[in-house]
Amino acid sequence: MKPLIFLTLVAASLHAQDAPRLASGSAAERFPVAVANAAPVPVPAVQPGSYSDLLSRVTPAVVSVFPAKLLEENAADDPTARFFGKPKEETPESKDRERTMGLGSGVIITPDGWIVTNSHVAHLQSGKVADLFSVELHDRRRFPARLAGVDRATDIALLKIDAKDLATLGIADSDGVKTGDLVFAVGNPFKVGMTATMGMVSATKRTINLIGSGGYESFIQTDAAINPGNSGGALVDASGRLVGINTAIYGGTGGNVGIGFAVPTNLMRQIIIRLAEEGKVVRGFFGLQTMDLTSDKATALKLPKVSGALVTELMTGGPAATAGLKTDDVILSAGGQPVDTRGDLRIALSLVKPGGTIAVEYARAGVTQSGTLTAVAEPTEADSGAFSLAALPGVKFRVGKSGLIVDSVAATAKKIQLEKGMELVEINGQPCATASAAETALRKGVNKIKVRNGDEEQTLAVVTE
Repeated sequence: MKPLIFLTLVAASLHAQDAPRLASGSAAERFPVAVANAAPVPVPAVQPGSYSDLLSRVTPAVVSVFPAKLLEENAADDPTARFFGKPKEETPESKDRERTMGLGSGVIITPDGWIVTNSHVAHLQSGKVADLFSVELHDRRRFPARLAGVDRATDIALLKIDAKDLATLGIADSDGVKTGDLVFAVGNPFKVGMTATMGMVSATKRTINLIGSGGYESFIQTDAAINPGNSGGALVDASGRLVGINTAIYGGTGGNVGIGFAVPTNLMRQIIIRLAEEGKVVRGFFGLQTMDLTSDKATALKLPKVSGALVTELMTGGPAATAGLKTDDVILSAGGQPVDTRGDLRIALSLVKPGGTIAVEYARAGVTQSGTLTAVAEPTEADSGAFSLAALPGVKFRVGKSGLIVDSVAATAKKIQLEKGMELVEINGQPCATASAAETALRKGVNKIKVRNGDEEQTLAVVTE
């Protein structure tokens, strides 16, 4: 059974003059982690017969989000005009009309109306960002909303309404969420109205490629019922604090099967800070590939446990190589946070801007060392220089309009089968329009690479070591 995910993940261009903004450096203070989270949530010996008090505090902070598009009125809108060519008088009121195109949920995080939702809620089925947004509160009041920004790679978006004294949810430290914790999902599924469901945390740090190539996932998995319309709604703990933004379900039926996913608040908070201040998330580039550590590899590298991200490839002259990393190094921590899996490292690196730095600890032959990686801007079509991918040594690439174009192939790389002028369209079924996406999709062993050469397309079996 394939995953069913309620996503329309296409990049959106925003009108900066309409987008709400916070001053640089101020968003972190506006979106704080709830102080109450410092204390553990007590687990009563006997579960209460009702959670109405908790939900009466939570539900007013969850809203329905209605994306809409503007339709231009024309003569064809008049049924008789198709037959008689009847002209239609245009007025300022009749020139445009609004059509609601979808429904999602959102969470109010400040009393003056900053609202978190999903990126896919902010998009229409066409893949374009909605022209207009309206938000309906728990008390049925409706407000127009402005879009501050979207980040498709984490499926987070940020809206703003002009209101005061709104109910809010405190942002919890999602690193404290554990399997077995009681949670509630609140949103507006199937347009039936604001609904709360209860379950538990089934797992944390889920990385299952729901968002797609280039996405950054560390989902909280829950069996609390999540259905279409819940996207962007709240996942709250037993104290009524926000621990996640409900995003997707797994299954082929279109309804809940007990496997739902939410973006954890610690990742969400980092993204909305950037969206509130800058309107987008620009990520740095490090020029390395990693994989999860295996038991055999951990033993061979004299590591006490199977934990960390194994460095498999390094771009020559890239930031990671310049910092002194080598293949077979195992990255154990990044930015002061432990790295248990490759996914942990990708999340940590994704939050570093070009020019920013991140400290890492890594094991080499059983000895722990430290270093600092400095991110650079990812190569783009406008860049004059060609670049290499760590897994494909001897091949130089440029960024094209829809994929990576082979700029040159060294004599030592002829066996790779790539030729100058070819455009890489997909790697192992994943789009590869950027260097990061290509590095993510490539793996050791046989890779299926779809290439375009003029008007012809073919699939090559390319082996990397």
